[in-house]
This record gives sequence, structure tokens and C-alpha cells, in this order.
Amino acid sequence: MERPGRHVAAVLPIVAATLGAILLAVAGLSLVDSRGFAYDFGAYDSAARRVAAGEPLYPADTATAYAEGRYEGLYLYAPPLAVALTPVALVSARDAAIGWFILRVILLALGSWVMPVSRTARLSTFAVAAVSFPVLFDLNLGNISVVVFALSAVAWRLLDGPLAALVHASLVAIRFPFGAFFALWLVQRRFRMIVFTAVAGLGLIVASLPIVGLGAYRDYVTILAGLPDISTGLHNFSLKSTALTLGLPAAIAGFGTIVGFAAGIGAITFAGRRRDGDVAFVVTAMATLLTAPFMHPHYLVMLLLPAALLADRGRYWGLALPLLGWLPGDTLPLVALGTLLILLLPMRESAHPRRGRRVTEPETEPSATPPPVAAAPAA
Repeated sequence: MERPGRHVAAVLPIVAATLGAILLAVAGLSLVDSRGFAYDFGAYDSAARRVAAGEPLYPADTATAYAEGRYEGLYLYAPPLAVALTPVALVSARDAAIGWFILRVILLALGSWVMPVSRTARLSTFAVAAVSFPVLFDLNLGNISVVVFALSAVAWRLLDGPLAALVHASLVAIRFPFGAFFALWLVQRRFRMIVFTAVAGLGLIVASLPIVGLGAYRDYVTILAGLPDISTGLHNFSLKSTALTLGLPAAIAGFGTIVGFAAGIGAITFAGRRRDGDVAFVVTAMATLLTAPFMHPHYLVMLLLPAALLADRGRYWGLALPLLGWLPGDTLPLVALGTLLILLLPMRESAHPRRGRRVTEPETEPSATPPPVAAAPAA
């Protein structure tokens, strides 16, 4: 006879995920038209409407406005995102913002469900997401961090192949630090993924050129080059800003950005060589927070990935990681760094391995000699 506790353990994640969905629905009703609602989406919306109207994507004073702290309505992303959002021009700005909110709640659920982990880990991760500050903050602002999480979950599920490359190219187009995956693929000697992703990225650019023109890409590069130090801007957090908060001299704190980049690349290299493909993927996804020049609190939506991975490996305490987003902003870079260190620790294999070959070693021809049979462990 099965123990009653096993039935409770099976039902509890379903109940938690259901409560999480209800909480998100209630949050949606309270957030719509509240202060700060769709603040970031306003920039995407106006950019998409400019593209739809045939106007320049980037206003001439974009870099100046950023330097002066006039952030509202500033679009600082590559052209493909604005092109993808041009359908918003068919509806009012308010309706577009509400639709964007609903879409991202759906993507949050889908992203949680497609992760290649156990059903318990997926449901539990979604439940935790519903009470995670980075998730709620992102949903309110109308940012793309939830979208980035959902795309990352799909890329993790696919792990390899042309479709995975297209997803990765989309991620790089939205947030360029996801180029860190090229470092992982170099370490793993997965040159095919490098080529596929580069071709997919070039395809995104070519597909957008008839709509925005080559000038939009020149403007984008010019704007990025003209931005001031963004690692310590308003609401921008980094290891440099953390060091300054701790009272370190500016000359020393300035190395924080370099330390973060080095730590991210070091973690990617170690995971790519010494850990299985799933761990290496999640490590690289988290490393994008440190290889970037700054992070916003909602960037830590990415903590859902290691939470799911750790829960799948029997470390259910990992589900608490997304809750660390409630900590003060200057501690968040340390949360990202600490999560990377946790992921690099030895852990057991998943009890629910993905189907097919997992990417753990460089792609080579299978050996004709069968591997030796390991002796059975002693009782």
C-alpha cells in the first residue's frame, strides 16, 4: 500500500501552481492602470508604431535623453523587437498594454511547462514565480524579462539544432549578453550551433531591413557607443554598484564589471567542460546577468531556470532562489554570483533524463569498442 504522504506530495505542486495562477490573475486586475503599469512597454509600443508609420525607429536625441536621465519612452533595443511588435499599431496603446500583460502571463506558464525537468519541478517553479518580485515587477513594467525566460526555457528544451539556433538568435537580438552561449559552444566544440545561430541572426537582420532599413542598425550602434557608464545608472545594478554601496573606492569598484565578466566566462568554461548539458545551459543563462554591464531587478526572472534545475535534481531548497529577488537592489548582483557558484557544485543526474543524446561532450563519432561494464556497488 502506498503511503498517504506520496499522494500529498503529488498533489501539492498542482495546488500550489493553481494558487499561483489565481494570484497572477488577481495581480493583473490590480496592476492594470496602476502607477508604473506598462512603463517599459510604452517604449516598445511607441517604437513599433514609428516603424509601422514609416518613421525613424530611433529619435535623434536618444543617447542625449538617456545621459540626462529622461528614460521614459526610450527604446534602446535592436530593431527586430520593434518590428515584431508592429501589430500593436492596430489597437490603442491601452489595449496593447493589457494584451502584452496577458501574453506574458501565458508565456510565463508555457516557459515553466516546457523546461526539461520533472512535472513537480515545473509546477513548483511556476508557483514560486507567482510570488517572485522580479516576475511581478516585470509584469507590471511591461518589460521583456518574462519573454526572455520563456525563450530560454524553449532553448533549454531543444538544446540543439536549427530551431534552437533561431531561438538563441532571437535572444541575442533582444539582449545581446546572450551571446555568451557562443563561449559555451566553443568550449563544448559545438561549432554547428555557432554557425546555425550566426546564420539565424543574420536572417533576422535581413528580414527586418526592408522594414527599417540599414540606417536603423547604424543608429543603434551609434546610440550604444554614445551611452555613458551604464553600470551605475539609475536602477542599474552591477558588482561595481554593489562595491560602491559597500564603501569601496571608485578606483577599486570600477573593477567590478571586469570581475563579473570574468566570473561569468569562468563559470561557463567550467560548466561546459565538467558538467552535463543541462547544467551548462542554465549556468550560461545565469552568467548573462554578470557578463552584461548592468542588471535591473526584473532580470532575475532568470532565477526560475536554476530553481527548476535544482528541484529536478532533488534540491528543492533551490525553489527559494527566485524569492531572493525581494532583497535590496544592490545585493542582486551577489545573488546572481552566488547562484552561479551553487550551480557549479556537484549534483546528481536528473531522475527524469531527457530523451535522446544529451550534449555533455564534444560531438565525435561513436567508438566501435563498447565501454567496460562497471562493477556493481557494494551493498
